[in-house]
Amino acid sequence: MHTHLRLSLPALYGALALPLIAGSPCRALAGEDEPEVPDPVEVCLSCHAVEPGGPVLEGPTLWGVVGRAVASVPGFDYSPALRALGGVWDRARLDRWLADPKVYAPGTLMDMGGVRNAADRKIVLDYLETLAPGKQAAKDD
Repeated sequence: MHTHLRLSLPALYGALALPLIAGSPCRALAGEDEPEVPDPVEVCLSCHAVEPGGPVLEGPTLWGVVGRAVASVPGFDYSPALRALGGVWDRARLDRWLADPKVYAPGTLMDMGGVRNAADRKIVLDYLETLAPGKQAAKDD
């Protein structure tokens, strides 16, 4: 009798995500001259690029996300749930999304359980606000 270990992709991803982040393609794209990424942001980098014109990975680039129209990165196949939201990603809206994407947009394909801790969400939101033209240089001064 053969015993097979069966894990769903989300369960496997959750179990392996943190050890793999350091070697993820997203981390490699950041380069050595980039500012240090806060710990709560690390999980984002396993699926999202953060540089201007960054590649579409598992998720769309996060460059310029604050102030960008929802579901608007060319080349990314958004779920019908996100395409139906409309509007713009502002800080308050991103905070609700990050808290629990599946509650905020039922039917989303984003397989992240949410950032439940408000302090961690603030760190992520502060970081996301730096991902725009002129913001990195201003923050480094």
